[in-house]
Amino acid sequence: MSTPDWFRELLEVSDVLAAEDRARIAAWQGGSGADSDEPPAEEAEEDVPPLTVRLGDLGTVTAERSAELTSEQTRQVFRILEEVMTSGSEYDSTAVATGFFEALLNAWDRGFDLRAVWDDVGPESRAYCLAWNKFGGVESPAWMR
Repeated sequence: MSTPDWFRELLEVSDVLAAEDRARIAAWQGGSGADSDEPPAEEAEEDVPPLTVRLGDLGTVTAERSAELTSEQTRQVFRILEEVMTSGSEYDSTAVATGFFEALLNAWDRGFDLRAVWDDVGPESRAYCLAWNKFGGVESPAWMR
């Protein structure tokens, strides 16, 4: 499956996100080109990790390197993701939820300050996070509700 336009838009928000995606694709393809600043070649587009995996990586790097994103970049990331959650295909919205947001919640479990970005998370995305916490038996703090 080819990379959706909204995912490309997400990568354009920050060099941090784009570099992480390039590195993960290079590792997936056997390690070549990890230092390249170029996006994957169109002919190699099919030889990339599944969208959910790529989004999980971006969720993790967003948490680990959040200090490297400006507040505007953070807002843009969550705006794009919320648009996909509300208006994207079922495949895309599921990939965002189970990839990005579950990775972000896992990072929160490991000490990431989710509260610092929570105001930027859209309503549909918040609802998913709360439902995921409930499913996992995690009590969501008052500031999440």
